[in-house]
Amino acid sequence: MTENQLKSDKQYAAYLARKFFSGQISKREILDQFPEYAKDFKMRLLFDRIKKKPRQSWFFGVSKKTYEKFIIETYEIIEDLESEKFRLKTMKRLFQELWLQSTNSSEPIQCMSILLHEVAKSTTNSKEEIRRYLNLLISKKYINRISDKPLLYEFTESGKEIKTDLDIEKIIKNVA
Repeated sequence: MTENQLKSDKQYAAYLARKFFSGQISKREILDQFPEYAKDFKMRLLFDRIKKKPRQSWFFGVSKKTYEKFIIETYEIIEDLESEKFRLKTMKRLFQELWLQSTNSSEPIQCMSILLHEVAKSTTNSKEEIRRYLNLLISKKYINRISDKPLLYEFTESGKEIKTDLDIEKIIKNVA
């Protein structure tokens, strides 16, 4: 098996991007070797960043500050692809949407699919990844499914106690 087959597509894409941005491979080489990216939003985003990497020069290129910002944002995408760790920013956004949908836990949570889509759109994650976060909350008994038709969820007593970023961070640390 080749190295490309041994690594997952996401990790391989991140590996190639790191080599490209460190100057080890050319743009043509990375575009030829880049795995299928159409189904994954972050891989598509990384591919676009590789194709549209700005030039850094004193006359025709972008400013040093703009270039550094581009590189920092790109390496954040690479780190997201390399690791499957839960992120505080994403979990916090999911909790905000859940609290809004449940009117501060006084009503059941409806339209979970739309809620997942909104969180995915605002955090640049896939819907499947946001579903992992939701499944974590369900498995840790912070949210319960109360009805199948219509599909309704509600916060449990332990879920209602989560109010701060520190509480959300504890949930994420308990998984890792």
